[in-house]
Amino acid sequence: MKIVVVGAGIIGVTTAYELATRGHEVTLLDGRGGAGLETSYANGGQLGASEVAPWAGPEVPWLVLRWLGRADAPFRLKLKADPDQWLWLMRFLMRCRKSARAERVIPNLALALLSQSRMDEIALHMNNDPIRYDERRDGILQIFHREKGLKDAASSIDAMTEAGVGQKILSARECVDLEPALEAAFDRGNIAGGIFCASDRSGDAHKYTAQLVDRAQQLGVAFVTGAEVTGFESQGDQITGVRTRAWTFSADAVVLAAGVHTARLAQMCGTRIPVYPLKGYSVTLPTEGIAAPQVSLTDEARKVVVSRLGDRLRTAGTAEVSGYDTGIEMARARSVLDATTDIFPQMKPVEDKAEYWTGLRPMTPDGSPILGQAGRFRNLYLNTGHGSLGWTMAAGSAVGLADLICGRVSQLDLSPFNIKRFSFIRASKPTFFVQRTKTS
Repeated sequence: MKIVVVGAGIIGVTTAYELATRGHEVTLLDGRGGAGLETSYANGGQLGASEVAPWAGPEVPWLVLRWLGRADAPFRLKLKADPDQWLWLMRFLMRCRKSARAERVIPNLALALLSQSRMDEIALHMNNDPIRYDERRDGILQIFHREKGLKDAASSIDAMTEAGVGQKILSARECVDLEPALEAAFDRGNIAGGIFCASDRSGDAHKYTAQLVDRAQQLGVAFVTGAEVTGFESQGDQITGVRTRAWTFSADAVVLAAGVHTARLAQMCGTRIPVYPLKGYSVTLPTEGIAAPQVSLTDEARKVVVSRLGDRLRTAGTAEVSGYDTGIEMARARSVLDATTDIFPQMKPVEDKAEYWTGLRPMTPDGSPILGQAGRFRNLYLNTGHGSLGWTMAAGSAVGLADLICGRVSQLDLSPFNIKRFSFIRASKPTFFVQRTKTS
């Protein structure tokens, strides 16, 4: 089949790669000048199967109220005259229940574990020419500042272990023994304890994406940059072509994997999907000559993640419901830097060398991606809505979707990720189409 994949972030590139390994003629389109230049560019680096619970939970509305007016608030609302934003917020708040969060954990975990397994298979296949992306297999340590937070999080350990992810509760002293760079925070009494998952990993998503697209091209994938999609061609219930400003690409199947831009593309095809951008920030610092942490960390109180990426330390966090604005607000960016130096004061001497970045996470209200066939066109597929878990879930999502497109028995139960779970979704009239005349 001729398959067009739209979007060359980690999701789109892994999808194109999987389809190419199955012998399909794949064209990968992206509006930017290369692969992995949006949300995949400078994320937190964690490949954490242990941290797949949705953001929506019973504590979120109260935290948002508590954080109102704070420039450094981990979660912030900037309300706009945007019906899509208000609808997304309403659906998100409806999911802020303990039971709603719990029902998403196991499907998300299955997807994350499949991703780990598939990345290992790819690495084994490329043993003679491995992808180098500053991978670390030192696990992920969640640190807590208060005993209550640790106790609440520890209540789910048994269920996670039963599901295939082993975790261990650590005392404050054991956290420091595991990661000596936490000594200063321990001395100030800022660590009550932690939860450690030894099987979790970290690495540079951008480096991985850029190298995987090269491997995909070696398999025959045509990678076209600067290709902004302007519309689609259709015949009956099939998409037959993807239009850009310069070319129209014929297709037997189309995959929309363009992150936050997928909602607009899907709407062109008559399908509205509840994917909305949540803005996040990251800060990258050099580590040369500094006793920087080795183990990837999640600070549950500050809502930031910290990963060692070669000779760099990357901290990412904050969530802002503010539309499609990608401007850097220095007060927000600085709050991520301050979180870094508060945990690791040894990084203060290099804070003037900080590299700031912001990106838009494609979020669904329920915290799980949308995978599978989309709407009225039976050869149109979605791979989107991974939020902050795109790096963690990319390889598994690609495998599941490629199996579906190829008609294979899937390695993953895709039913929890089907767009049909959003019962409020209604089809609409396609826009920006060149409708082909039906032939007899």
